Parts: sequence; structure tokens; C-alpha cells
Amino acid sequence: MSPARITFGIALLVFIAGCASSPTAGCGAAGPDIACTQQGAVRGVVESEMLAFKGIPYAQPPVGALRWRAPEPAAAWQGVRDANRFSAMCPQLAGNDVKGEEDCLYVNVWRPRTAPAKPLPVMVWLTGGGNHSLSGEGSEGFGGVSYQGGTLVPHGVVVVTYNLRLGVLGFLAHPSLDAERAEKISGNYGSLDQVAMLRWVNRNIAAFGGDPKQVFLFGTSAGGGNICALMTSPLTRGLIHGVAMQSSVPNGCEIQTLADAESGTGRKVASVTGCDTAPNVAACLRGKSVAEIVSAVPGTFTVLPRLYGPNVDGQVFPEQPLKLIAQGKYPPMPVIIGNTSEETNPWANTAGAVTDQASYAAAVEKVFGAAQRDRVLAQYPATAYPSPRMAFVRVTTDAEFTCQSRRVARTFSKVQKQPVYRYLFAHTQENDPALKAGGAAHTIEHAYLFPGRGTYQPTAADRTIARQMAGYWTRMASTGNPNGGQDPQWPAWSAEQDGYLEIGANTAARRGPPDAKCDFWDTVTFPWPHL
Repeated sequence: MSPARITFGIALLVFIAGCASSPTAGCGAAGPDIACTQQGAVRGVVESEMLAFKGIPYAQPPVGALRWRAPEPAAAWQGVRDANRFSAMCPQLAGNDVKGEEDCLYVNVWRPRTAPAKPLPVMVWLTGGGNHSLSGEGSEGFGGVSYQGGTLVPHGVVVVTYNLRLGVLGFLAHPSLDAERAEKISGNYGSLDQVAMLRWVNRNIAAFGGDPKQVFLFGTSAGGGNICALMTSPLTRGLIHGVAMQSSVPNGCEIQTLADAESGTGRKVASVTGCDTAPNVAACLRGKSVAEIVSAVPGTFTVLPRLYGPNVDGQVFPEQPLKLIAQGKYPPMPVIIGNTSEETNPWANTAGAVTDQASYAAAVEKVFGAAQRDRVLAQYPATAYPSPRMAFVRVTTDAEFTCQSRRVARTFSKVQKQPVYRYLFAHTQENDPALKAGGAAHTIEHAYLFPGRGTYQPTAADRTIARQMAGYWTRMASTGNPNGGQDPQWPAWSAEQDGYLEIGANTAARRGPPDAKCDFWDTVTFPWPHL
């Protein structure tokens, strides 16, 4: 074993030992609304038929010298800590403003109001937001919903949400940061936050009525992509028992390399902040204010590669997740994977405004490369769709989401006995003209898994779909099989059947879908790095 791996392992053991040795002060006076964590007692708050515990620290604040370092164990406290409000979100851009605080590594738990007679499955939500924004527990997320437990807990589960470091604070990779660590790696700080959160769940969730042996991760967009990486990391062994990867970005369970992250976003951040010529680049970067560092290189939402996210560093992520899955080098587990039917509608002009056949061809070339442009255009002629823009939505949705979901499902099914369930969410929110016009766009399914906020009034079809999705997802967390009740049967994916569940006004099992041309996309070499 290399000295770097030994050092990394020792650091991890110190983290675990530090957490495990913390006292449980104040737990002697435990009541029905108090849970005893390894750091101390917390008092929850009643929310309808649930008991909610908010703002529980799972790691030390990553401030000062701890900026761009692995998370440290949370400190213990005396007495009973009130857990009745959310923590601050982690720093991120909201429009042109930087919001949030670096002291943000906190977890939230919802359980049934009456303590369960036996441990319940645990559902951990990983937010989207490109790993740089739209992540703040208790704040409004995608689709006008609040990421809380009110839709799922009544089905007999415990729900967990959390904050992680985002954007430049969570994923900056740079040689100056490599030099500070024996492993000579950087980035993945947000991923290490996720590992620390999962270890917190493993050690503490029983105090909230949850079963640490039944931890189910579900997440959309960047959250779905992070799940695929985390389940192949050696640091999460024994912590994850099932997953739902929803509209996963990056597509295909392939992430940037450390060299990609350093030469791309890392170099740009150092240059924009003026730290690239400093004698000590890392010290210069740590000397910048939160606003300066977060706004230096904003993250993006496009059909092109994202700026922030995990990287293959040889330690946290030893190899490409898809490669490790194909080799069976991960703990096999039940999997849900899928996406929406018009994923890329919100970003259809991010490779250039698509208004006619010429701009359509130019956008296709920008996304897929000059060598693939004519092949793609032959399969997806603009004249076959209502408009060139809608042709571009179709081609990017099929290539970057629908067919990547099938590709990953096929890879899992080849190496594990545990079932893989694929879906396509194809329902629009009929009572909102703007949402209806966008089709079943990226993250629209959130409104069917989480409590809604705002003025939208769900239709009868919306309520049926929400009931179906909550049933499918919670049964998957409980048993590894989403089927049950009176809901339409969801077949496990197989190469012979190529089946999936189309979720919509008439939810049903289907094959394909043939219009997505996935066999064609299996022959296409995508530019690197992927979306």
C-alpha cells in the first residue's frame, strides 16, 4: 500500500474515531421529542403527523484553515440542543448575489410523530443544482417545492436532507491544494461532506427510529450523478443499500478527472481572483472573502459540460464510476434510474439560440463535435419536429439523458442480481400554462415527491401520480422492489425486454422508447468531458 493511501486511511479513521468517541450529554432526560446523537441530545418540533429535527451539525464548520480541507468531526454539546430550524445554506450565487454561510454542514431528519415500533427505512435526498446552487434545506428548490419529508414520511420511512459545500468551496481542484495533502489530490470536498453525512446517518439514525442497514439515496440532476459516484467510492462501503438516480448529471456515470478539474475550473478561479501569481496560491485563495471566491467563476446550467463536481482523484473516487460498475467493483444494490421526457427544454438555447436549421446544426456541432454532426442531423432532421428548437430538445434529451439511463441500467444489470428499474417521467403540470409549455422538463418530478409551495393547484392526475411515485420510491427503500398495492406493475429492466415505466396520466410499463434512438446513441463517441 502506498504511503498516500496509508495517510488517507489514517485520516479517515481519525474522523470516525472522533465521532464515535463523542459523549451523549443530556440524553439521560430523553423525552418523546428528544433524540440522542453521539454528539449530544436534540429536541425536535412537531409538524403535522411528523417530528422534525433540523440543523443538526454533522461536521465542524469548514471555515478559516478548514476551507478546502476534508470535514472534521462535529463538536459535542452539553444539554439538549433545540433542532427546530434549518441552518444557513452553503454559499452560492442566487442571481447576482452570494447567499449562505460557510458554517453550513448540517443535517435534518423527519420521522413519524409517534415513535416507530421497529426501525424504518431511511431515505436520504441529494439535491441538484449543478453542484453549485439551488441547495438549501428548507428553501425553495427546483419546481417550487420544499425538500422536506411531508410527502414520504406517511408511507413509513425516515427522511434525511442535508447541506454540502458547493461550487468553488466544494469542488475546487488546484495544484497548490494538492501540495497540502500527502495524497497530492484536491477537490471533492463536497463529496467528502456527503461521506461524512452518510457516516453520521449510519451512527445516529437509529436514535430517530431509522434503520442504518436500510439507507436509500435518491437525488436528481447533480444529486443523481453524485449518487453514482458515491456508491462506487471505497469510503461509502456499508453505508448505502439502494439508490434512485433521477435525471443524472453528469450523464453516463462518468466524471471529470483531477487533471480536468485543475486545468479547467481550478486554473480559471486562480486567475480571476488574482491568486495565480501569488507565492502561495492556496493561502491567497483562503484570504478571499466568501463573496469574492464564490462569484469568481459562476457555475452553469447548460447542455454543455458543467464546471463543478466530483473528480477521479484515485482516492475518494479511484476510477470512473461506470468502469467500476462494469467491473463489479462496487456493492451491488437495487437501483432506480430514469429521467423526464423533455429534460433539456430549459437549456435549449445554451449552445446558441436555435431558431432555424442553420443554428440547429451549429448547436448540434457544439454539443457533439464536428465529427458527429452529420450523423446526428441525419437521425434528427429539424423538419421532423415542430421547430428547430424542439428538435434540439429531443436530440439532447435522448443523447444526454434517456439513452444514458438505458446505458447505465444495462451496465448494472450485467453484473448484479439485484434488480434495476428504469423510468421515464412524461407528465406536465396542466394547471400552469408556463410549466405545461415546457413539457416534462428537468426536475419536474420533484413536485410529486415533496410538498409543494406556491400557488399551483394540483389536478386529480397530479394527485394520483404523486401517490404512485411516493409508493414506488418508499417501497423501493423498504424492500428493494417498487411494486405493490394497486399501482401499475413496474418490470425490472432486462436487455431482452428493454422495459421501463412511463410515469404520467396513464402510468404503464412500456418498451424502449423506440423514438429515443438509443441503439444509435450507443455508437456515438461523445466529446470529453461529458455533460
